Amino acid sequence: MQVTNLKLKLYGAITFIVLVLNNTVHAMEVDFDTAGRVRYQTINDDVRGDATAKTLKFRLNSAIDFSDKIRFFSEYDFVHGFNDESYNSVTITRNTSPIPDVEGSELNQFWLRYEFDNGLNIKLGRQLLNFDAQRHVSALEFWQNDQSMDALTFLYDNNSYLKFSYSYVDKVHRIFGDSATRQLSSKDIRFTSLDTRPVFELGNHTHNSHLINVRYQYNNYLSFSTYALLLENETAPQFSSDTFGVKFAGDYKPNTIRYLYEGEVAHQKTSSDSPWQFSGFYYRYEIGAQYKSHRISLGSEILSEDNGFAFATSLGDNHRYLGWADVFNSYVNADGIVHHLITYRGRSGKLRWRTVFNQFSSYSTGNTAGYELDFELAYRFSRKLEGNIVAARYITKGGIEGIEPSKSDLSTLTFSLKYNL
Repeated sequence: MQVTNLKLKLYGAITFIVLVLNNTVHAMEVDFDTAGRVRYQTINDDVRGDATAKTLKFRLNSAIDFSDKIRFFSEYDFVHGFNDESYNSVTITRNTSPIPDVEGSELNQFWLRYEFDNGLNIKLGRQLLNFDAQRHVSALEFWQNDQSMDALTFLYDNNSYLKFSYSYVDKVHRIFGDSATRQLSSKDIRFTSLDTRPVFELGNHTHNSHLINVRYQYNNYLSFSTYALLLENETAPQFSSDTFGVKFAGDYKPNTIRYLYEGEVAHQKTSSDSPWQFSGFYYRYEIGAQYKSHRISLGSEILSEDNGFAFATSLGDNHRYLGWADVFNSYVNADGIVHHLITYRGRSGKLRWRTVFNQFSSYSTGNTAGYELDFELAYRFSRKLEGNIVAARYITKGGIEGIEPSKSDLSTLTFSLKYNL
């Protein structure tokens, strides 16, 4: 209760300071908007059990502009599972392959922002944070429930060559939802044998973390990014770590073909708060070429392993980067992963498509774990309405020790229709 009161006082104090800074509050402008997404996903998994999830997400948001400098924004999400009793949402474990689209409602965003004249703005409250291409910090918007954070963010963007972001994070509201408390639901198959929910499945993690990201656009062909992620996860100390990284990217078009490249390296070390001991690296590169609306690229990603633990991206988007079948979409891996991929994407009018061939190997042994083929097809009916089909097929070649889903074949198919999401 004391912590809650302290947060309310802090929110109120910042609100008052912002109003004073602005001196005069002009006539308010209030906007409301709605959005929705209906999704059908099916998984063929002979080991953990086949699964089908039929879900609907409804979103209501409102924005109040007190002036051209002050904005208040709130966003409320409601997710309905038409067959939520028959699949494993992780929040409630059942004898099926997991699909982490949990039924429930949640205040997704609730923030106040003040914009200065020099490109600096301050945002306080529950917000979505995405750093660069969302590899290490992401809102995970693929799932029906976003990952949002209670944070204080300073953002400087001169709309030219420099962008700086700093966020102090107090709490992370994860994709498993507010109902994923320490007490297991009586519907969970582990209810009689497990005292409390594992910390990795909790819907909320309390933090005392600092996230820093700086991006510098050197010229039309080259940009640099550097970041520091100082995570102190008080709920799950195993995720407490210090990660420092640098990324460069660019493109060059000497004729009709555009050449693209990017590379990234990061070092991670568990902090003193973590019961684990790990020190390792992350590497990633991608090179590609684009002709008109067709693009092909080659890339590799390495998450190293040390002392029985792998490089962790506990706030990042593993679904986007480690295969859409979500075989390797775990927050905790005992072995590192070496990932090679070939991507082709194209577009024709309102239709776009993408296919990715993936090869996964064990970092410690070098043995091939398996192959995966991903395919996406999307059609934009209008500015706000889009249909989407995603298919993924994983074929094991023995898997990786400690990553049980990688030891068996799996396929998944997803249909979705979204409006203004």
